[in-house]
Amino acid sequence: MHMRNPFVAILPILFAACVGEPPDEPFYEPPLTDEELAQLPDDSLLDHEHTDLVLVPGPAEDDAAIFDDDEAFAPYDIAVVDDGEQPMTSGQLHALLRWGLHPRASDGLRAAGVASWRITQTIGNAPASAGYHAQDGSVNGQPYTAATDLSTSGMTGTQIHNLLERLAKVGFAAWYRKNGVDGWSGANHIHVVYANCKMKSQLRAQVRSFLVGRNGLVSNRVYTWHAFTAAAKAAVQRKFNQSQQGTTNGGAGVSARINTSGAPLTVRANASTTSAAVGSRADGAYVTITCQKRGQSVTGTYGTSTLWDYIGTGYVADAYVATGSDGQVAPTCQ
Repeated sequence: MHMRNPFVAILPILFAACVGEPPDEPFYEPPLTDEELAQLPDDSLLDHEHTDLVLVPGPAEDDAAIFDDDEAFAPYDIAVVDDGEQPMTSGQLHALLRWGLHPRASDGLRAAGVASWRITQTIGNAPASAGYHAQDGSVNGQPYTAATDLSTSGMTGTQIHNLLERLAKVGFAAWYRKNGVDGWSGANHIHVVYANCKMKSQLRAQVRSFLVGRNGLVSNRVYTWHAFTAAAKAAVQRKFNQSQQGTTNGGAGVSARINTSGAPLTVRANASTTSAAVGSRADGAYVTITCQKRGQSVTGTYGTSTLWDYIGTGYVADAYVATGSDGQVAPTCQ
């Protein structure tokens, strides 16, 4: 059923508005589910792709001084066509790299003040990365991944704190990965996931981990190195809402959220309230819809509907599920 999408706005002019305004309303993110926790990267792995290899040729710029304050401006949130061919218009910013970044992510890095030489990893498939940097999809005919790694070379601790805040304010879930801190073991770097594009379910779980103040690793520790402001977290939440928490995992289903205004939602063996109960999901819990079918009419949070959603263990009434649409969003169950 339809999910409200607050705060969606396309900013016509770069630097026209600061993203540092406090959120109008606090948002609530429930704890990660067991399924999401299982998708987070193993914090015992050393990722050999985190190197100082520069993907963009040319001398390194001395850009660290621009992070001496935490001001961040909104980038263009450009119109793109995922998994299709559509050239960028002359009025849009160009990507920092020729390939590997979603255009909105590229513009976000530019708006945060990140020079291209700091990008040390976009698409890659080293075994230690466990697929987190594998291609998520294509946009405007170019491949991209939502996950990007940034070098912190030449930056002080204060400058890293400020850059993390800037990155969040333009839509990135961001962590400074410091060896021996917050469960990370490996090379020091900043790991970011751009929230407003389709992505693998593993990366979607990492964004949710960021929003609940965790480290984005399987240890699920509270992230302590930087305390993000409420405005920064709200900016990432808005971008995540705009993407409708999309996933590019083929056949993995559609991410959705239970909304009963309090009570758990019963999971049924079939598409009827008279069918046997096979479990329940808490209000606010995220679920993955693999298919849908018509059944008993139910009146709930989002009106009256005969649509039922299969979530792996059984069916739930779509009238209580926020999917971002008033109609069917997944294949018909066989």
